[in-house]
Amino acid sequence: MKIICIDNALLSASDLYLTVRSDSSVLRNNDDFYMPSFSQKMECTVGYMLRVTRLAKCMNEKFALRCYDAVGVAAAFTAQDVVERNCALGRPCDEAYCFDKSIALSPESVAPDAVGEGVLDVKIGNSQCSTKLGNLQISLDKALSKASELLTLKMGDIVYVAATEPFAPQIGDRVEVAINGQTLLDFEVK
Repeated sequence: MKIICIDNALLSASDLYLTVRSDSSVLRNNDDFYMPSFSQKMECTVGYMLRVTRLAKCMNEKFALRCYDAVGVAAAFTAQDVVERNCALGRPCDEAYCFDKSIALSPESVAPDAVGEGVLDVKIGNSQCSTKLGNLQISLDKALSKASELLTLKMGDIVYVAATEPFAPQIGDRVEVAINGQTLLDFEVK
């Protein structure tokens, strides 16, 4: 299983930017996220996740719905200070986002036809935000199609589409994420 993370801001661009995380990067079952000791500047984005249900390669977006059966939410953590350091040195940034337990996946999901506009409500600590992608189904289908152009998608893979601006989590924050009012992700930062 691999986790393909897509920066939503670039979905309309011809040069898709994505990163791939390993299965050890998954934080499951609303377990707490522990800040790693190697970073002093952690950032997090929240978005939608799709679980791939069949093999797909170079798939047209009109067929994307055939390749997943549920929409969940996820929170992806990145060590921004490691990104800055490695970019300055001309090194790859994999260690900044591929560390163990760096992406929290919701244990529950909703059917694709039940997400509607997919209003994503995010509450972190004392701050709240709400965001939506317009027609969520089209945005997710486009993301899956673009990912399949670069990588072969296999059953069990996760495609994560970031939907919020990065925020800086603090120890003691509680992260709650809901789609259309249904809370799917709820964990603490320690």
